[in-house]
Amino acid sequence: MPEQLYDRTSRACAIGDLDPRLRTMLLAAAETELLSDVEATAVGCVETRSVPRRRPGVFARLLGGGALRETLTAAVLLPRHLLVAVTDMRAGTTTAHAGRLADMTVTEVDQRLAVDSGVSVFTRWSNRAEAESMHIALGDDPAGVSFKDMLRQAVRAAKSS
Repeated sequence: MPEQLYDRTSRACAIGDLDPRLRTMLLAAAETELLSDVEATAVGCVETRSVPRRRPGVFARLLGGGALRETLTAAVLLPRHLLVAVTDMRAGTTTAHAGRLADMTVTEVDQRLAVDSGVSVFTRWSNRAEAESMHIALGDDPAGVSFKDMLRQAVRAAKSS
C-alpha cells in the first residue's frame, strides 16, 4: 500500500488573505481570461500548504526522482471558472491557470497509487492547446473537504446548464 507523501493543511479564506505571490498570479490569470471582478464573484477560496513527509529513497534519487517540494496552492471557485495557483517554496516560482467548470472532470486520486486528499482536474487550462490533468492539493481537514465538495457541485451544475 502506498504511503502518504505530503502533510496538507487547507484554510478557507478571502482572495485578499491569500499569500501575495498566489494572489498576484491568480488575479493576472483572471485578467488574461477576461474574468471580471474576481474578488466580488468568488464562490469559494482555499489555500493549502503541502509539506513533504520524507525525502525520497536512494533508488528514487538515483533514478532521477528529485526531492519532493513544499508547495503553497490556492484555488478560487468562480461561478463558471476555477482559478488555481501553485508556488514552489524552494524555487520561489508561482504558476497560475484558469479553467471552465463546464469542461472539467474532477476525480479522486486513486488510493492504490498514492494516498492523497486532493483531486485531479482534467480540462483545457488557460494557455494550453490541449486538455490535461492537474492535481489540486487539498487537505483532509474541514476547509479542504468543503472546497472539494463545492467544486464537485459547481462542476455538476455547470455541466447541467
